[in-house]
Amino acid sequence: MSVGNATQGINFDRNDLTLVLGENMDLGGDGSRNGTGKTTIINALSYALYGNALSNIRKDNLVNKTNGKNMLVGLDFGVNGQEYRIERGRKPNVLRFYVNNEDKSSDDAQGDSRETQDAIERVIGMSHDMFKHILALNTYTEPFLSLKSNEQRAIIEQLLGITLLSERADKIKDLNKITKDSITQEEMRIRAVQEANKRIEEQIETLKRRQTLWKTKHDSDIAQLVVQYNDLSKINIAEELIAHQALAIYNTKKTQQDARDSLLARQTAWQQKQSKDLADLETLRASISELDVAAELQAHQALAEYITKSKELADRDKEVARLGKDIDKESVLISKLAAEIVTLNDHKCYACGQDFHDVQHSTVLADKEKLLSDAQAAVAAKTEEWNVLRAKQIFVAATQPVPHYKTEAEAIRHSSEVENIQQKIDAKQIEADPYAEQLAETTVEVLGPVPKTHYDSEADAIKHSGQVANLLVQIQNKHAEVDTYSEQITDMTTQALQSVAYDALNELTRVQDHQDFLLKLLTSKDSFVRKKIIDQNLSYLNARLTHYLDRIGLPHTVKFQNDLTVSIEELGRELDFDNLSRGERNRLILSMSWAFRDVWESLYSPINLLFIDELIDNGLDTQGVESSLALLKKMSRERNKSIWLVSHRDELAGRVENILKVVKENGFTSYNTDIELS
Repeated sequence: MSVGNATQGINFDRNDLTLVLGENMDLGGDGSRNGTGKTTIINALSYALYGNALSNIRKDNLVNKTNGKNMLVGLDFGVNGQEYRIERGRKPNVLRFYVNNEDKSSDDAQGDSRETQDAIERVIGMSHDMFKHILALNTYTEPFLSLKSNEQRAIIEQLLGITLLSERADKIKDLNKITKDSITQEEMRIRAVQEANKRIEEQIETLKRRQTLWKTKHDSDIAQLVVQYNDLSKINIAEELIAHQALAIYNTKKTQQDARDSLLARQTAWQQKQSKDLADLETLRASISELDVAAELQAHQALAEYITKSKELADRDKEVARLGKDIDKESVLISKLAAEIVTLNDHKCYACGQDFHDVQHSTVLADKEKLLSDAQAAVAAKTEEWNVLRAKQIFVAATQPVPHYKTEAEAIRHSSEVENIQQKIDAKQIEADPYAEQLAETTVEVLGPVPKTHYDSEADAIKHSGQVANLLVQIQNKHAEVDTYSEQITDMTTQALQSVAYDALNELTRVQDHQDFLLKLLTSKDSFVRKKIIDQNLSYLNARLTHYLDRIGLPHTVKFQNDLTVSIEELGRELDFDNLSRGERNRLILSMSWAFRDVWESLYSPINLLFIDELIDNGLDTQGVESSLALLKKMSRERNKSIWLVSHRDELAGRVENILKVVKENGFTSYNTDIELS
C-alpha cells in the first residue's frame, strides 16, 4: 500500500485502547486524515494471516506502486503457549511459517503454498469471514445482517461450533471412504476366491467327465479284446489252412471260367454284328436292283432343264421389275419438266416464281425442253424393251423332278454298285469266327460253393497263434492301466480349492454402519448433538448481544432463533436490518461483533486484539460514541484486550491515553512507534 522501503512495526500485545489518527502531509497536514494508511494496518494483518486484504484488492495492487516490488509483511503471535511467525510477501512471492523458530513452510520456492496456508488456518482456528466480523471491524466489510441467509448460517455455525461437527464429519467421511474401499477390496478378494474356486470346480468336473470317458473306453477296449480273444481261440487252424488251399483252387477255376465267359460274350456280340451287316447289305441290294436306270438318267436331264428355265424366268422378272422402276422415275421427271416449261412460257422463274424476261430466259427454256425431249425418248425406249421382255415366253415344269441319286454320275455307276454290294455280301458270309478256336481250347469248370475262411489270407492264418498270444498280452496290459484322473481330482479338491471367510467383510460392514451412524449424528439437522450445541451456545449469544445492546443504547430487541435466523423488534414491531438508521445499524454491528467475540472466546480461545475501523465515526451520535468508548475501555481494562480504534475524530484524542499517529509524507506512510525491528 503506502508503506515504502522503511519497514514499519506495530506492537499489538497491549492491554489498552489505542486511538489511530492519521495526518496526510501531502494534502497540507491540517486536518487531512484520508489516505494516510490507517486501514493499511488491518489489511497487512489480514494479508499476513490469510494472503488477502479485507476488501477485494488484487494482490499485486497491495504492493507499493513507487517501489513496485519487495512487499513483505511479518506477524508474530502466540497460541496456547506456542510461538508463531508468518512472513508473507509479493514480487517475489514469499511465504514462511515458523513454529517456535522452526521453519514449517511446505514449499520454500512458492509464496502461495496451499499446504502452508492450511497449517496457518488450523493454528488460528478462524476463517477469514470470521476474522472480519469479530477481530477487524471496518466499513468495507458487509454487515452480518446484510449477508445472504446461507452466508449468515455458515458464520453462525462456525461460531457456535457446529462447523466442528462438519469437520469431524469430514474426517469420518474420509474414514468411511477408506472403510468402503476396504469393503470393496475385501468383496473383490472374496469374489476372486469364489471365481477361482468356480474355475477349479469346473476343472474338477472336466476331469471327472474325462475320467468317466476313460473308464468307459477302458472297459470297452477290454471287452472288445476279450471278444476277439474268445473268437480266435475257437478257430481250428488246421481246418483254416485247408480252407485257404481249397479257396485258392476255387479262385483259380473261377478265373478260368470268367475268361471263358468273357470269350463267349464277345463271340456272341461278333455273331450278332455279322448277321446285322448281312441283313443291311441284302436290303440295300434289293432296293438298288429295282431301280430303272434309263428313267433315272432321264430324270436327271429333266432336273437340269428345270433348274436352267427357272433361272431364266427369275432373271426376266427381275429385269422387268427394274425397267418398271426406271420408267416410273422418268415419268416423274417428265411431269416435273413439263410444269417448269409451262411456268417459263409465262415468263416466270420455275424456282422462285418471279418474272423472268432477261437474256437467259430463252436459254433456260431451251435447256428444259431439251431435257423433256430426252426424258420422253428414254421412257419410250424403256417401255418398248419392257413390253418385249414381258412378251417373251419361258416354260418351266410345274413340279421339280426328284431322281434317286444326287448326281447323274452316281446313276451311271448304278450297275457297278449292285455288283460291289454282292461282293460284300459274299465276303461277309465266308468270314471266320475269331473266337471259335480260343473257346475250343477252354473247358467248362464246375465251381461249387465258395470255401469259407476266417482270415483274409493264408499268411494271416499262419500268424494265428501269435495273434492269440498278442491279444492276451493286450488284455493284461489294459487291466494294468492306472486311472490318472483320480489323483488329479483329489489334489485339486483338497489343495486348490480355497475356503471363503466373511469375518473381515462382516467386521468392515459393522465399522461402516457405525461410521454412517456417526455421520448422520453429526450432519443431520435433527441430530440431538446439533440441537444441544445450538441450545447451549445460542442462549449465551443472545444474552451477550442483549447486554451490549443495552450498554450501547439501542432500544431494539435482537435475538437469534433456533433456526439460526435473526429477529429485530422495536415496541412489538418486527423490523428488517435496513429499517434501522445508520447509527442504529452501527450500534447493532458493534454489539453483534462483541457478542460473537464473547461466544468465540468461551468456546475456543481468547483473542487479545480488536480493530474498529471508522465504525464509530459513521452515524453515531455523541451518546453512541460515549457508550462505545466506555465499552471499549472497560473491555481493554477488565479483559486485558488490545483495542485499536481507527477514527477521523480529533476530539477523541482527549478521551484516549494511547494514540498511534499515522503520517503520510512524500507518498509514504510511517507510524510513530518505538518498535525495534530486526
